[in-house]
Amino acid sequence: MPMSHDTTTTTSPADHDRVRGALARSGVLRSWRPDDQDGGPTTVAQVAGRLSALGSADADTGWIGAVAAVTNLAVAELPEGGVREVWQPGRQTLVCGTLAPQGTGTWVGGDFRVRAVSTPASGLPWADWVMATVRDVDTDELVRVVVPVQDVRVETTWDAAGLRGSGGDTAHLEDVVVPARRVRTLVPTPTAAPLTFFATLFFAAPLIGTVQAALRDVLAAAADGGPRWTRPDVRASVTAAARRVDRATALYAGAVAGLGGRADVDARSAADRAAVADLAVQAVTEAEAALPVLVSAAGASALHASHPLARAVRDVGVGARHTALSPTKSALAYGDALFARSA
Repeated sequence: MPMSHDTTTTTSPADHDRVRGALARSGVLRSWRPDDQDGGPTTVAQVAGRLSALGSADADTGWIGAVAAVTNLAVAELPEGGVREVWQPGRQTLVCGTLAPQGTGTWVGGDFRVRAVSTPASGLPWADWVMATVRDVDTDELVRVVVPVQDVRVETTWDAAGLRGSGGDTAHLEDVVVPARRVRTLVPTPTAAPLTFFATLFFAAPLIGTVQAALRDVLAAAADGGPRWTRPDVRASVTAAARRVDRATALYAGAVAGLGGRADVDARSAADRAAVADLAVQAVTEAEAALPVLVSAAGASALHASHPLARAVRDVGVGARHTALSPTKSALAYGDALFARSA
């Protein structure tokens, strides 16, 4: 089985070029951008397919791409001047950050002053911009800001077992002044899909791609021959894992099938969106469950830290623990929508 890439958050110039190059070629950095600003894929299904392909090649890069797909939706909501500043024509811009509210800020004249905020954000070593969500101390409203990475102090804190090369370090925004063009007050819109819905779909895609690649690697090893792969118990394990991967693939395909752009998703009911998100989470659960079965089939060598199956277990295990992929949360949301629909 081929060795797969595994890095820490300290990146070399070659690693930087590798990740940025893969993201640029995939088109995800241009997702949701209009045609006059180097537009790329503009439907959920298109973006999901590219993220799955990225995850098949490298889980870290796929995860960073998923972050970019979500943050680009947030950039699209900025005032026009901010959109054009962040999405400069001819540039493959990477925005990282989180949706969770952390910290506070206040308007001073025509600018928004962000007080000390610390936010973990995948992709920081490669980012051009950092997004944060804070609470306005004067109005208690949530405010989303986008700032140049040069205005951020980055602390290397990411030390998880998996997705080690995703750069999920901590961004410190300390008394940063943000012009109004890169600020958006988050006014509740009950009919619009929250960005957390897209996070669920897009974070699922590279993880499923990673597990699909792991299965392909095992099948390739079996095709190369050797006495282990003729054993009935080993073949039964591979078959059981393949069935789980097939189910995961079908569940995720069902989740994103026919999903268009932002307007199409917003037009769907909250109940429909809850069902779609739950399908994506179920797909990740099925995909993750296939990995220990593949490890069992491959034998003790698959437990070595450098083995691609061991890395897949770590990467998918960490990614699947993201709050956007919580089986409990998705099941509760689906249940609420189900009972509301039947009331």
